[in-house]
Amino acid sequence: MSELVNVTVECFGALESSLGDARLTLAVGPPHTVAALIQTAQRDFPGAADLLSRTACARGDQLLAADEPLREHDTIALIPPVSGGQCDPGTQAHLTDDVLDLDALLDETDDPACGALVVFGGTVRLTNNGRNVESMDYSAYGPLAARTLADIERETIAAFDIHSCRLQHRTGRLTLGEVSVYVVVRAIHRDAAFEAARHALEQLKARVAVWKNEYYADGSSAYLEGTEVPRPERPVADQNQESES
Repeated sequence: MSELVNVTVECFGALESSLGDARLTLAVGPPHTVAALIQTAQRDFPGAADLLSRTACARGDQLLAADEPLREHDTIALIPPVSGGQCDPGTQAHLTDDVLDLDALLDETDDPACGALVVFGGTVRLTNNGRNVESMDYSAYGPLAARTLADIERETIAAFDIHSCRLQHRTGRLTLGEVSVYVVVRAIHRDAAFEAARHALEQLKARVAVWKNEYYADGSSAYLEGTEVPRPERPVADQNQESES
């Protein structure tokens, strides 16, 4: 086939500014795959070529392999490296643009069998890399981010001797001191609770489709460098080996 396939792409994080819009249409030639979509975007936006080379693609809440075929009028999310807005209905349990409610998470996980409770809260801090920060804007790709948060909760419960693990992330513009994320873990013993909470937080930072745009006292802003989202052809282990080499 030689015809072009028109694909709508939704841009997140630094890609939105690099490509000039949050949503645009690309004409993708044969073989009409995810890899061809990225190549088309790199050709049309050469200034974003490097960032696009580290970008994953998703349809709904599913990450796509490079050889995944595309259809006419497909809508594909471009997921640049995450640096862990509005959310779709059904994702509010894990993502919200409202103030995070720790009491609700504590009530949800309440368990008299557990003697250990670990709570981590991440807040917007005053300085980063020597620059004064005034606020932070958190954006997310709702379907994938919510599913990944739920996956991390289940994986953490399976991997550690704990009874519950709950993650919640806020989106939107936050000022200094506001809480952006909570990790709540309950277990019978404290060692397992501490280990599980750290594991869940590190997984969240590495895998969840959330981006941070810092706003500084001098009026400038910048997206924070992030971690590539694992793709079907490049699982987490492969990317960890690259970063260690």
